[in-house]
Amino acid sequence: MAVHKLDTKIYFGQKAFIDKGGKLLVLRDPRCVVNDQTGIDLPGGKYRWGKDLETELKREVKEETGLEIEIGRPFHVWTYYGLKARKGSVSHSVVVGYLCKYNSGKVKLSNEHDKYEWVDKKSYANWKDKTQDFKALEEYFKQKGRLAQLVKATRL
Repeated sequence: MAVHKLDTKIYFGQKAFIDKGGKLLVLRDPRCVVNDQTGIDLPGGKYRWGKDLETELKREVKEETGLEIEIGRPFHVWTYYGLKARKGSVSHSVVVGYLCKYNSGKVKLSNEHDKYEWVDKKSYANWKDKTQDFKALEEYFKQKGRLAQLVKATRL
């Protein structure tokens, strides 16, 4: 019996757009392959069913970077389709990116990432690739002025 495409499993993920002094944290996950390229990643991960959304995103950020953050409002939604999971299977994920503010800590990468950089409007393009994460990052910097007002209005 074939599985109908509307009955397939999807994952929900969360990513943190962490602002620290006008710069945003980006990571590189050498095991994350999209369109046959090793690419950019943002702190966050899959949501664990039944858990609090904010608690889960803070946990992921702490595990991956060692940082403490404040979470603001959702900023951007995107999907990964055909993402090669770490165990070799293909998955479909829906991801929500949140505007976040750096609170404390020094970046200490987990074994999931091998590089990081705090980027700004001029330097983020150095991470350009064809991933949805980069497209979300690009959207962040296109809207940065308007987003700064949103962050201020929501009093992260």
